[in-house]
Amino acid sequence: MTVKLEIDTSQQGLRMVLREYEEEALKVFWDDPQKEYTSRLVWDRVNQRLRLGSISRASIINFLEDMVEMGVLSKREATGKGGYRGVYRLKWVSQVLKGS
Repeated sequence: MTVKLEIDTSQQGLRMVLREYEEEALKVFWDDPQKEYTSRLVWDRVNQRLRLGSISRASIINFLEDMVEMGVLSKREATGKGGYRGVYRLKWVSQVLKGS
């Protein structure tokens, strides 16, 4: 699968290529770069931060998976109530801490 980015030249910074909720999702990771997050936790925090309305959990999961594919995040599977779930973290922090 190829992730397609569109550039909105009417915006500045990350908003040129990311929607508001996507930028907020990345900020969750930047707040504590060494921490791992589930999609539920990211979804909760993004919805607390959004100025207008809320975003679906599926949208958050799809964005996190796109960031894994692009190499921004890493993902591991963890068992939990009801089956498996993805646990995400910033990939570059993982690489720096491991000395790669």
